[in-house]
Amino acid sequence: MILRLPRQGPPAWALEWAAVIAALAPIITLLVVLVAYLAYLQRAKADKRDQWWKRAQWGIESALSDDPARQEVGVIVLDNLDRSGLATREDAALFNEVALSVMVDNLDEEYDLATAGDPGDNEAEGGESDAQSQGQDGQAS
Repeated sequence: MILRLPRQGPPAWALEWAAVIAALAPIITLLVVLVAYLAYLQRAKADKRDQWWKRAQWGIESALSDDPARQEVGVIVLDNLDRSGLATREDAALFNEVALSVMVDNLDEEYDLATAGDPGDNEAEGGESDAQSQGQDGQAS
């Protein structure tokens, strides 16, 4: 003879928890989707920043090149990157220093070229200017 026990359902506390979990499932799903979306945005920004930095490196190398045409393009690239939303204050300061360095170097070269055959160069080297060699009244001494 087989004894059969009366069949019992789940305990009352299990039914209560099942109702709570069923009510929270959509909220939990929404939170998981939100976290995944925020992770996606963070990753996308990191990828953009990585590409931005590669362009910035190219711009800096170009701006510091010996080729004036490449220098000009490099400074233009740095200017555009500086205005992008990905540039930090430190990046902007770096770009300004690079651009200033390029401008100063170019001005020095232009000055050297402009004064290369200038007789006034003798004064800088300790020579006499035309006014000094002619005396006060304009006559040669």
